[in-house]
Amino acid sequence: MTRSIPERVDPEDLRQLVARVLEVPAAEIGDHTNFVDEWNVDSLLELELATRIEERYRVAIPETEVASLTSLANVRELVDRMRGADPNS
Repeated sequence: MTRSIPERVDPEDLRQLVARVLEVPAAEIGDHTNFVDEWNVDSLLELELATRIEERYRVAIPETEVASLTSLANVRELVDRMRGADPNS
């Protein structure tokens, strides 16, 4: 089964994906919660998160951007930018 990929990232879909990777309740992930400060996310977990995001949203996250995956807001902005979505929509 192939899931369609929306043009813009749905914040709740992304929150659920991040929660699964970080193994924390989705309700605990605020838009600006810092993954490193809150859950001691290390570089290996950042890489796992990047891989899952790439698979779900069909983007290629440059290695130099992986370390920027520190909050839900940062992840969403990066994915939207990588997909060329209009930030005003």
